Amino acid sequence: MPGTQFFCALTASVLLSSCVQATPSLESQRTLYLSTLNALETGNQTDYINGLKQLQNYPLLPYLTFSEQSKQLPRLNAGEVEELLDQYQGTPLYNRLLNSWTSQLGQQQRWNSFLEFYPRVKHPNPRLNCFAARATLAQGDKASAFRQAEQLWNVGQSQNNACDPLFDAWINEQGISRELAFDRFMKALEADNIGIARYAERFITRDQDKAHLNLIWSIYNSPETLQAQPNQLTRNTPHHRRLAMLAVNKLAPKDLEGSLKLWISLTRSLAIPTEEQEAISVRHGVRYAKGFHANAPQLLAQLDPNFNFAELTEWRIRLALTEQNWTTVSQLIQRLPDHVKNTPRWQYWHMVTQMRLNQRPAPELIQTLVADRSFYGFIAAEMQGKPFSINHQPKQATTAEIERIRKLPAMQRIHELYHLGFEDLARSEWNHVTAHLSDHELHIAAHLFKSWGWYFQGIRGAIASDRWDDLELRFPAPHARLFADATREFNIHPAWALAVTRQESAFQNVARSGAGARGLMQLMPATARETARRFEIPLDDLERLNEPNTNIRLGSAYLSQMLGFFNGNRVHATAAYNAGPGRVRQWLSARGHLPLDIWVETIPFDETRQYVQNVLTFGVIYAEMHNYSASILSQEEQRQLAWYSNR
Repeated sequence: MPGTQFFCALTASVLLSSCVQATPSLESQRTLYLSTLNALETGNQTDYINGLKQLQNYPLLPYLTFSEQSKQLPRLNAGEVEELLDQYQGTPLYNRLLNSWTSQLGQQQRWNSFLEFYPRVKHPNPRLNCFAARATLAQGDKASAFRQAEQLWNVGQSQNNACDPLFDAWINEQGISRELAFDRFMKALEADNIGIARYAERFITRDQDKAHLNLIWSIYNSPETLQAQPNQLTRNTPHHRRLAMLAVNKLAPKDLEGSLKLWISLTRSLAIPTEEQEAISVRHGVRYAKGFHANAPQLLAQLDPNFNFAELTEWRIRLALTEQNWTTVSQLIQRLPDHVKNTPRWQYWHMVTQMRLNQRPAPELIQTLVADRSFYGFIAAEMQGKPFSINHQPKQATTAEIERIRKLPAMQRIHELYHLGFEDLARSEWNHVTAHLSDHELHIAAHLFKSWGWYFQGIRGAIASDRWDDLELRFPAPHARLFADATREFNIHPAWALAVTRQESAFQNVARSGAGARGLMQLMPATARETARRFEIPLDDLERLNEPNTNIRLGSAYLSQMLGFFNGNRVHATAAYNAGPGRVRQWLSARGHLPLDIWVETIPFDETRQYVQNVLTFGVIYAEMHNYSASILSQEEQRQLAWYSNR
C-alpha cells in the first residue's frame, strides 16, 4: 500500500509471513508527537496539553511527560519525585531523572534527602561524588568524609568545583601530608598538567625536599639530561621508578631510539619490576618497530630479553618476516604465549615457515586453519583448494517469540525513536534493555532491528547476544540494486564493495567519522568531489553523500580508481581506500618487494592492517552468502604470497 511502512519480523533465515502494518493512525500519532514536542519546547502549553491527551497510547508518551516533569523538579518534594521515578522504572529515563534530582539535592545542600537517593545512582559523576562526601561530612562522619576527600583530591587534573567546600574543610582540619602532595604532584606531571603540579607543590614545604623538586622539574622539562647523567636516579632516589617512566615518556616524541636505550638502562639500574615495564616497553617499542629501523630487532631483544610482552614478540616476528629469516620467525613464534600462538594469524605463519624450511606442517594444523572463518583461514583454504568454511548458523525463532519481543514496551519505544530519527535515544533504550533480556531474546530483537532497516544495531545485537555465526545478521546486504548497478558500471566485484561498506559504516546511511568521512562508504568530502569530477557523477551538495545512490556510486567509482592505480591488486587498492594511495605507495616503495602476505602483515598502521584483512574476509562471506564467485585473492595475488613461493 503506497505510503505505508511495514515492520516485518524476521527469523535468521526466512521472512515470516506475518507482518505488522503501521496503520495511518500510527503515522498520524508520529506527526502529532513531533508537533507536541515542538509545542513543549516553544512554550505553547495549549497545543502541548491537547497533543498529550491524544497520545495516551503512543509508545513515546513517557518522553513527552519526562521533558515537562523535568522542568518541574525544583518545585517537587522527595515523595513526588519517588512517584515520578516509579513511572519511569524500566526505562533509561529513570536514571536521567534520578541523576537530575540527586544533583539538585546536592546543589541545594539538602543532605538528608541526598543520601536517600544517591546510593541508587548508577555510575555517579565526579560532581555527585563530591556532593556525597559533603553530605557525609554534614552528617558528622568526618573520618569517612575526609577519606573520600583525599581520594577525590589526589588526581592529576582539576576536580569538580562542587568539591571545593569539602577540600577547604579537610585541608583546614588535617592539612596535606608531603607524601600525598608529592603523589598528586607526580600524577599531574604524568598527565602534563603543570597548573595542578604547581598547586600541589605548594604543600611541599620542607627545605630538604627542594633539591628533589628541582630534580623532578629538570627531568620533566629536559628529559635528555638524564641520558647524559642517568646516575641522577638511583634506587635511593624518591619516586625513582616514576621519574624514569616520566623521563622516557617525555623524551620519546623527541628521540624515540634514545628514549628506548635510556629505558633499557634504567630498568636494569633501578630494578624496575617486569609488570611496571610493560606499558612503556610495548608502547614505545612497537612504535620503533613500525619504523623498520635496521637496529630494531636488536633493540627490541634488549627491551624484552625474556619474551615477557607478547605484542613486542609479535613485532619481532614481523621484523624477521621482512628479512624472510624463516629460522628466526620459527623460533620467535614458539616464544609466544599459547593463547596468542594458537590464533589463526600465527598458525598461518607457523605453517608457512615450516614449508619455507622444507618441513611438513602437521595435518591437524592445516585442518584447523582451513576450518577457521578468518583472513588466514580463507587464504589457507584457497591455497589448499578447499572450500571456504563460513560456518553460517542461522537461529530460528517462533512467531510467538518474535511477537512477544516486538510488543515489549522497550522495543516499541526503540522502534519509534529510530523511526523518528532519535537514534541516540534509541541506542540508550537498547543499552538499558540488554541487561534484562536473555541472549535468545536479544538475538530476536537484533533481527527485528534488521527488519526495520537498522542494520548497524542488528550487527550490535548479534554481538550482544553472542551470535557470531549468524552471518545473515552480521553481514546484511541492503541496497542490492544500487550495489549491483554501481559495481557493474565501474567493473568491480559487488562483494568487494559490500565488504568495504560493511567495514566502513555497517550500513549507516548518515554515518560520519571524526575525520569527516560521510555516508555508507565513508567518503571524505575532498575525495568525493574529486571522484565526482573524474567520473562525472552529480554532487552539487555534500549532503547528497548521505543518499545511498550517490554514495554507493562514488564509493564504487573510487574503489575502481584505486584498483586501476595499483594494477588490479585488490589488496593494495583496499589499503589505499583506508589509508590513502600516497601512503600505500610509500609502503610499497619501502617493502613492496616482499611477498604479498608479508606486506599485509607488516603494514605499520594497525587500523589499515586489520581493515585490509577484514574487507577481504568479508568479501568472501558476502560472495558465499549471495552466490557470487568467491575468492579471497586473485590468481595473480596468490602467486605473490610467501606460501606460493615454496611451490
